[in-house]
Amino acid sequence: MIRLISSNHNFVVLVLLSLLISSCNTSNHLRGHIEQHQNKHLSSRRASQNPYVDFIVGFFLIFGAIALLWYNERRLLLYNLTNLDRQSQNIDQMKQRNNALHESQYKQLINSHQWQRFIYIILIGETTTNDLVVDAAFGLSLKDCVKLDRVVEMYQWVRKTKEENNTTVYYYVQEWNTTFHSDCGEGHFNNKNYWIVEQETQINMNVRLGAYLMSKSLAEQTNAKESIPMNLHNAQVVANFYGYEKGFTNYEANEQYIYFQQNKGAITMNDLRVSFNASKTGPTTVITYQQNDTFTPFVFQDKFNQTLARDQNFENLDNVEFNCANCCCFICKYFRSIEKPITEINWIYESILTLDQVFQKKADENQCTTTLQRLGGYTIMGVGFWFIFSPITFIVSVLPFIGNFLAQITVSFTISIPFSILIIAFAWLFYHPKYGFALMGLSALIGAGIYFYIKYQS
Repeated sequence: MIRLISSNHNFVVLVLLSLLISSCNTSNHLRGHIEQHQNKHLSSRRASQNPYVDFIVGFFLIFGAIALLWYNERRLLLYNLTNLDRQSQNIDQMKQRNNALHESQYKQLINSHQWQRFIYIILIGETTTNDLVVDAAFGLSLKDCVKLDRVVEMYQWVRKTKEENNTTVYYYVQEWNTTFHSDCGEGHFNNKNYWIVEQETQINMNVRLGAYLMSKSLAEQTNAKESIPMNLHNAQVVANFYGYEKGFTNYEANEQYIYFQQNKGAITMNDLRVSFNASKTGPTTVITYQQNDTFTPFVFQDKFNQTLARDQNFENLDNVEFNCANCCCFICKYFRSIEKPITEINWIYESILTLDQVFQKKADENQCTTTLQRLGGYTIMGVGFWFIFSPITFIVSVLPFIGNFLAQITVSFTISIPFSILIIAFAWLFYHPKYGFALMGLSALIGAGIYFYIKYQS
């Protein structure tokens, strides 16, 4: 139990903080204030609310919260970074013990059955390349480049939304945007014919890290953060390449942009501008699977493979007739598809990191995602209970103490605490029964505490 709490410290703090808020004097004053005005507004709320709509919305919110919490915990449990780190340390120890072996003997050793289940390497050093990355249409020829992104933007109408008096209002603005917007209303027309330049990414296929050739999948992960400045030469090359196609009469270089202008010196609707971002060679850390003199992703082979393959094939359900069952199925498939656990190791960092630092970084990212989604699931469930309780408040208000308590939104979030923990417990029960039973006990304890707290307040 202590180990469970220590491994989920942030979540336990959240639970305790929620319980503290629900039992503090501020909550008591808030409850008194709501009780004071409850009778005054009860009849007006009854007239304005549709109880069936509230109940349906609350049901789907709670169902979505359950799916989010379940698949969030499932992803966490299948992530298994601790075991990966432990196995990597075992491999490093094996390497240290066998430094004296000849290279051929070492390769034979690591390919033996003992290490066949999980072998990957970590390489740290400087990436290098002798090849140039060329974009002839824009007069670019870059050395020491791993990836080059061409970014194309159009000056166009873009529809925005805002809330005014509980009503969604649409309005239109003119701005540079990398996506063509065709869903604009009357009087706000964008012409796709002016989009004569396509966005593209070029990958240098001859980048090396030491003696190893970097794979395309690793190069694609690099961050193209260096902006490439444009000059008069680039503008002249573009003018020669595109000419006066589609009515563009002027090509101008300004800082990192090449502007395609219909009117010289002025920005006109449907003008284009193009910029380039590159990732360069330099300090690099790679953790992946070695195959001859290059790399390939290490793909996990375990009993969950078939399930994970199904999860990633989230089908388009646009043409499905939506009813209650289909909506629930859609919610499950959606959260199952976005909560994919780690299925391969093919990581690259553009800095020098140790093996422990890499796994700690991955573990921190995973823990942060898990904590935020736990909080999100708890919040959604609280809102769902509030929707369900609100239309039946006038029914339960005849009871001695439950009615007034249920009239507050605070109780919805308080009740959500044991339910959220219970859903998490079921997920842990499926993969780690010991932790699952411990969480179920914690859920029961918190639920009992809330019950006796309500009874005491009566």
